[in-house]
Amino acid sequence: MKKIISSIFIILELFLLNSCTTTKKHFQPADVIDPLPRGKKSWTYEVDKSMKSLINPPEKISYFSKTLLNKAEKKFGKELLPGRILTWSTDLGVASGVLEMYIEKGAAKILKPRLIYLIRMQVSYYVSCPFAIDVNSWQYKDYKITPEEIQGLQCKKKLSKISSFSKRELTALRYSRALSKTPVSFDGKLLGDVRRLFSPEEIVAISTPMSSS
Repeated sequence: MKKIISSIFIILELFLLNSCTTTKKHFQPADVIDPLPRGKKSWTYEVDKSMKSLINPPEKISYFSKTLLNKAEKKFGKELLPGRILTWSTDLGVASGVLEMYIEKGAAKILKPRLIYLIRMQVSYYVSCPFAIDVNSWQYKDYKITPEEIQGLQCKKKLSKISSFSKRELTALRYSRALSKTPVSFDGKLLGDVRRLFSPEEIVAISTPMSSS
């Protein structure tokens, strides 16, 4: 089994290396390739309400990208619009998918699934990303995340007032918030708590799921 998995990754790496040597393409603006709905010529409020994103996914997706996309959508149980949009560039679409897969599998070996899910939800709410909130929150019941805990993640209730969070969960969530600020901002007590409650490997694992949230 390990040999099969290794072979798959070798094929993926060869594909990525080969795809990065693409020939120069003829430039065509998005307005030509992906016209606005109902013949509109400019981006209006009506267009903004009808469009799910700045551009639509391509009508034709390469077999390789489609295979990876179908696998991801089967896992999440829904259409992944950003993933489909990324297939405009096979290189970037495949790279994003492989990165997400490595991060998820790596973090899962170190942290408990509930903690990973809480971190993903926290960052999604904290940066107010609708897509990330949808993808990272819809299975919250599977991880025994309560409505009160969700209120805490949404900043509607102080995290410290929610008794169901363990000390490690509470510290990881506070750390996630600090990392999500612009500019990033920490206080000595928080960093001391992180070092006291988590190993170096766990600290890395707490940070990496946020990069793909």
